[in-house]
Amino acid sequence: MPRSDRRAFRSDDEIGAHRPSALDRALAHSRNIAVFGPVPGLDRDLLTVRLRSIAAEVPRLRLDPFSADGTWTRRTDALLVEDIEVPATPDDLPDTPGARLGVIATHVRALDPIPLRVAVCDDHLVVDHSHGLGDGRLAPALQAVLLDSAPPAVHAALAHDAPAGSVRRALADQILRHPRRLAEVRRLRADNARTETFAEPASVDSSRVRTVSATVPPDGVAALRERISTMEGASDASSTVAIWVAALCRAGIASDDVVQVLVDCRRYLRRGDAGMGNLAIALPIRMPEPVTPASVRHRVRAATESAWPLAVLGINATRARLRRGAPTQSVKPVPAVRTSPHVRLSVSDIGRLPLYDGVVSPGTDSPPQLGAGIDPDGPEALTLLVSEVGGARTLSATFHSDVIDARAVHSALADICRDPVAVLEAASQ
Repeated sequence: MPRSDRRAFRSDDEIGAHRPSALDRALAHSRNIAVFGPVPGLDRDLLTVRLRSIAAEVPRLRLDPFSADGTWTRRTDALLVEDIEVPATPDDLPDTPGARLGVIATHVRALDPIPLRVAVCDDHLVVDHSHGLGDGRLAPALQAVLLDSAPPAVHAALAHDAPAGSVRRALADQILRHPRRLAEVRRLRADNARTETFAEPASVDSSRVRTVSATVPPDGVAALRERISTMEGASDASSTVAIWVAALCRAGIASDDVVQVLVDCRRYLRRGDAGMGNLAIALPIRMPEPVTPASVRHRVRAATESAWPLAVLGINATRARLRRGAPTQSVKPVPAVRTSPHVRLSVSDIGRLPLYDGVVSPGTDSPPQLGAGIDPDGPEALTLLVSEVGGARTLSATFHSDVIDARAVHSALADICRDPVAVLEAASQ
């Protein structure tokens, strides 16, 4: 029996007692789609047994945020691992390594949304869930446990929600005991605010949200990392932002100078207070030209070493407490409005994912990869998620294809995969 099958079942009362946060509610109608593979020999029946066992100990996996009155209820249906038809390869973009991940993610997005979908698509494992159930940590952890490749710590983390009051305690530690940090938060918000006001209604078709993926092979990743190590003030994550901006520019896509950078606020919580949930925020950080790895790292570090990200999370926690006596209402999609004349970037580099190591054959040149489609937060938004498995790195870009040219996005991704060092050099000039 897999490790997860031997855990105790939690009662319905425990599952029903889970209280979604304000951020959970706000993100309920957004979707996170994670695709991992190829993994030969996926057994749907075995995966279903494991999924049910995991759901017995993880309350979030049984939540349904889609009730008509906005309340969150417990799902009573039997959880099954679905079998999804293999999508046809689109003929409008060249086939490149890693492209299959994006094709599957786009195909899954066309299916009716449900709180949690686990599925097999040929030799790929798919987790499609409401963002309200958790941030980007949820799907990889669930996939790794289902594949029985995760170490015990991942099992424990998946079943552990951040306890009530964790954000409040962090606010007391980081801000209330250091009042001067509030002035720093105000300064950083002002420094990174957009200088122009722009609001333009846009007509977008939600069915045309598309994910395009590409994979940098292990030798390309090694060469890139070696070059980064020689650049003063650069890091892998900061280089991702700089390379992406440069590649898009080379492909003819002009991007807004404010980039949303994903910040995991678990870093600010007390030991033992971090857990599953929505504890990551997208922080808007101005990236003036030239956007170099060193300049990106400097600006992101200034933000993350301050209390600004925690203050944003704290505002959401405060809203949740104020709404305890009021009926819970999930936030539904609003009419699409462009807030920038340029493409707005959101970048999440989650780095190396050792939790998949159990299904990666040593020394392989084409290890299985993680691709992910994260809902763009506006018609002109372009989200990028970067992950590393088995020494290779996969970049997944998600966007409205009736606003942003898919061929240009593919060109930027292909440029990076073909010669990431050359794109880095262009970004550093």
